[in-house]
Amino acid sequence: MNPLLLIAGAWKANLGKSQRDPNHQFQSLTLHFDISGEAVLLTFTGVNRAGEDVSSTRKLRLDGKEYPVAEAPSVMESSRWTGPYTLETVYRQDGRVVSEGSYEVAKDGKTLTSKGTGINESGTPFEQVIVFDRE
Repeated sequence: MNPLLLIAGAWKANLGKSQRDPNHQFQSLTLHFDISGEAVLLTFTGVNRAGEDVSSTRKLRLDGKEYPVAEAPSVMESSRWTGPYTLETVYRQDGRVVSEGSYEVAKDGKTLTSKGTGINESGTPFEQVIVFDRE
């Protein structure tokens, strides 16, 4: 199956199965992947640690080239498939990796595992694994 079709749709974080970083204790998170030509529109919606609604949309071009991130001056983003079910994203600032992650869909298409590492706004390293169930 085409991995773009397998990842498409909505995914809700299963907090009980996830390993969240102590500094990333959101209350809920839903990802929505929309396919748009050779790109993926990735929308995040949820509730943060403080109980505030948050949302953001990113356009991921899957060609492995770096593109500027509008919301973060001097940050470049690249995305590509690293396997038949795994989408990888890397964020660089001044040539240095500040965050990288992957989204891996289970072969049965029922779960998505997001693994991420990086440095947060305060300069503290983080690492987490978030498991999502298909909605």
